[in-house]
Amino acid sequence: MSAKVLQGKVLQAEVLQAKILRAEGLSVETWRTTWRGREPVPLVRGVDLDIRTGEVLALVGASGSGKSLACAALLDVLPPGTRRTGGRILLDGAQAEPAALRGRAVASVLQAPRTAFNPLRTIGGHATEDPGKPGRIAMAEAFAAVGLGDDPRVPDLYPFQMSGGMLQRAMIALALMSRAPFLVADEPTTDLDLVAQARILDLLAGLVRARGLGLLIVTHDLGVVARLADRVAVMEAGRIVETAPAASLFATPREPATRALLAAHRALHAVPAAEAVA
Repeated sequence: MSAKVLQGKVLQAEVLQAKILRAEGLSVETWRTTWRGREPVPLVRGVDLDIRTGEVLALVGASGSGKSLACAALLDVLPPGTRRTGGRILLDGAQAEPAALRGRAVASVLQAPRTAFNPLRTIGGHATEDPGKPGRIAMAEAFAAVGLGDDPRVPDLYPFQMSGGMLQRAMIALALMSRAPFLVADEPTTDLDLVAQARILDLLAGLVRARGLGLLIVTHDLGVVARLADRVAVMEAGRIVETAPAASLFATPREPATRALLAAHRALHAVPAAEAVA
């Protein structure tokens, strides 16, 4: 890949072969108005993330620690009232504009899937704007990969006609259609029942194995981390405070924030410390 990938000029063949997506020094801020005027309020501070194909990186932390904002900065989809003030994105060492990678190198799966779809369009309408045969074939292959291929009615269903689990599978199918080598999943099991959660997690793990996806999963559920992650990055107050292989982090957490998360998980699920490490 060239020394620098310019916005809007990313070569698709190079993107599909990328192995490492790296965020360096991501910083995000908002602002507040005081008697002295408008003052910046840092929300994400110098976050570094490495996402590698064939591997799952879990980004964990308490609510409000900056997990979702860090991912939004990576994808260049920050909400109004915030802005990225620092950092850069590298694809196999080549600097890239996030907007040039979104939907090409990086696909995303959002939390609360029912709010992510246009209720006036069918699932098939979301899947492709190309009514031709190639578009229909790609849609059918993606739906089959996520377990929605057995029901021929699915492309003609509207979002309100589908369960939360089906909608999350449909969103993952849309991400697969981009053929992006990296996938960002922000709390993908939120609002799903336990059975649907387990199926979605199994689906994501299977896609990482079968397609070699690099998966960044954002969660506060350490049960999800234990089930899926190869590596874990822990956030607190907008910073990454610890990064480690998943087994090492559960066995020997170094930072107070990590130990607090583990203690809360064990207390919530009544898991003895020795059993959680095992």
